[in-house]
Amino acid sequence: MKRHCISIFFYLTLLFPGSSFVFADEVKTTHDNKSEWSLGLGLGVFEYYLYPGAKETNQLIVPAPYFTYRSEKLEVDQGIKGFLYHSEDVELDIAVDFGLPGDSDDALVRQGMPDLDFMFQLGPSLEFMLNDKNKNYFDARFEIPLSMVFVTDFRSAENIGYLLEPHFSLNHRRLAKTGLSQTATLGLKFATQDFHAYYYDVAAQFSTPARPEYESDGGFGGAFINYRMTYKTSDFVYWMFLRYQSLNNAVFEDSPLLVEDDYYFFGIGFAWIFASSF
Repeated sequence: MKRHCISIFFYLTLLFPGSSFVFADEVKTTHDNKSEWSLGLGLGVFEYYLYPGAKETNQLIVPAPYFTYRSEKLEVDQGIKGFLYHSEDVELDIAVDFGLPGDSDDALVRQGMPDLDFMFQLGPSLEFMLNDKNKNYFDARFEIPLSMVFVTDFRSAENIGYLLEPHFSLNHRRLAKTGLSQTATLGLKFATQDFHAYYYDVAAQFSTPARPEYESDGGFGGAFINYRMTYKTSDFVYWMFLRYQSLNNAVFEDSPLLVEDDYYFFGIGFAWIFASSF
């Protein structure tokens, strides 16, 4: 449990309770060539499956940090993005994402197998603008992120392959520095054999009559929908998110470690903003 809490605290700092994508754009427009940041702390309530395909869930109530940073070249806000190229129609960014660890003894079908370590992914994202965001209160995009994926126990790290997640995203724009913003994403997952093997392979030494030996293939890994909403006042941010993934027709659907075809990660919480540069 301690490892889960530490990982979630780190995960949330970089991913969830930041202000909206749109607000970061407003900062850039208003204060060009300046970096801006905000810092806060709150509380988050979370429920999630231990890994995509697991039957068991976990519930946590933990401190939820709030941190945003925006400059010309770097954005920490709904994740981490480094800007490489921007035009009216195309953007090329560096994107980072994370996944929580899992204790194998907490999942019946994985008992006796190695634990799943904290996962992080890093790589370029090519993004095509589907509308003129300067003339609308929302922007629509088609994004193609390609990530190199690593797992770590915080003592060492290992590369476990590559992940491709083409998706459409719709970002509802906050019209001022306070108010409501929303982001919805719909896409597909594809990964190399090494990535699927880490989660779904059963090596000979871990096989049992109820858990036969299994070797995954690379390819289709499911479809996903993500939704995120924030409501910001001058001193507080209220947020919620839902990550859903369907594993129907995934190339590893015959793995004995895949018990449930539906995966979700849900969180809700708030943060008090106690410091900012603006």
